[in-house]
Amino acid sequence: MVHHSKARRIAIDLLEHHDSRWGKVTGYFLVVLIVISMVLFVLQTMKWAQPYQTWFFWFDIAVAAIFSIEYLGRLLLSPNRFKFMFSILGMLDLLVVVSFYFAFSSFAVLRGLRILKIFQVLKIIRYSELLHGFLHTFRNYRNEFRIFWVLFFMVLLFSSTGIYYIEHEVNPNIKSIPDGLWWAMVTMTTVGYGDAVPVTLLGRGLAGIVMVMGLALIAILTAVVTKMFMDHFFGKRYHMCSQCSYPRHDFDANHCKNCGGKLDIQ
Repeated sequence: MVHHSKARRIAIDLLEHHDSRWGKVTGYFLVVLIVISMVLFVLQTMKWAQPYQTWFFWFDIAVAAIFSIEYLGRLLLSPNRFKFMFSILGMLDLLVVVSFYFAFSSFAVLRGLRILKIFQVLKIIRYSELLHGFLHTFRNYRNEFRIFWVLFFMVLLFSSTGIYYIEHEVNPNIKSIPDGLWWAMVTMTTVGYGDAVPVTLLGRGLAGIVMVMGLALIAILTAVVTKMFMDHFFGKRYHMCSQCSYPRHDFDANHCKNCGGKLDIQ
C-alpha cells in the first residue's frame, strides 16, 4: 500500500505538477516530441523523404505509444475521470492521441482525417505557464467576445441573404445563400478575392455597407484583444490567492487586494 501511494505521488509529480523539477522535465520532453513530430510530418511529404517513410512510420508509432500512456496515466490519476475526459485539456489530450492513429489508417475515408495531426501542436498549451495565464485572461472578456460574435453572425447572415435575393437571378457566381456567405465573409474581412462580385447597383450598395460593417467589427475585435493583452501583461494578472482564492491582482501586487495575504508570485 505504501509503495502504491509513493508510485502515485511520483506519477502525479511527473504528469501534473509542471512547476516541479521532474514535472518540467516531462513537459519539456513531450513538447520536444511534439515539435519533432510536426517537423517530420511536414518533411515526409517531400520527394527526397520517400525512401525514409518506414522510419517516419516507426517514429510515429513510438510517439503515439508515449502519448497514449500519458493520456491513460492522466485519466487514471484523475479524481473525477468523467470530468477529466470532457474537460478542455482532457479532450485536447484525446484529440492528440487519436490524431496519431488516424495517421496509421489505411482506409481512404480515415486518411483524410490525418489533418487532425496538426492539433498535436496545441498540446504545447498544457506545458506553457504563459499560455495558461493568457487563456485565463480570456475568461475576463467572455461577454465582450460574445457581443462581437453575435454582431458578426448577424451582419454575416444579413449580408449573405441580402446579396442572394438581390443578385441570384443575374449573377452566375451567387446562386445560393452559401455562395452569399462566402462573398460576405470575403467582403467583411476586406480580402476581396474577386471570385464573386456584385453586378447590380443595389448589390454594390449593399457591398459598401457590408465593407463598413466589417471594418467596424474588426475595430471592435482589435480593441478587445488589445485591452486583453494590456491587462494580461501590464494590468490584472491571473493569480489565485492561496488564502482566499481571489483570482485577479494588479501586475505589481505583492499582497491580495481581497484578504491582504501575501502573494507567492515569483
